[in-house]
Amino acid sequence: MRRIQLSGNSAGASLTGFAANVTGATWALSATDSGDSLAHKVTIRNDAATDHTGKTITLTGTDANGKPQTETLAGPNNAATVTSAGYYLTLTSVTVSATIGADTFDIGYSAASSSPSYYVPNQQIPGFNIGFGCRVVSGSPTYTVQQTYDGVAWYDHASVAGETTSQEGVYTSPIAQFRLIWTAAGSVALTAYQLGV
Repeated sequence: MRRIQLSGNSAGASLTGFAANVTGATWALSATDSGDSLAHKVTIRNDAATDHTGKTITLTGTDANGKPQTETLAGPNNAATVTSAGYYLTLTSVTVSATIGADTFDIGYSAASSSPSYYVPNQQIPGFNIGFGCRVVSGSPTYTVQQTYDGVAWYDHASVAGETTSQEGVYTSPIAQFRLIWTAAGSVALTAYQLGV
């Protein structure tokens, strides 16, 4: 039997967690991570009443497991925010395709955050079974357990999704990886056991 543990204490959202009031054509970051050891979705807010949707913004950093990750977003419209699709453990650079002039943007992160994913070592075991329990440690988190079969598309667990209290669940069909994600700040600890390993 293999014991598996995932945990995290999501710090929640920060409008200026990576930089405040960046301007011009080159943007300097004041931080490269959220400080809570989780990967967050990156937010970019336009502080001006100018349409910047014709520009592209490229994010470069690492994913929740520390692997290189890059994403390109359309610029935000007047006083709007755009949000990355990926979760970023670190953000090392943000570049824009053309200057934003004297306008300013804030670069932060949303409350949406992710633990590293756990790679299930053996999906070939007869009677595949992983049982797990999620314990709310502190705060008022909203969390979900997710699984993937290919490392690309993620799916919410059938019964442990959008939870605010301690919960338990199982996987009785093979999966490739699973993880914890948050949509509200707080601390959650997941302990799982896989039979036959």
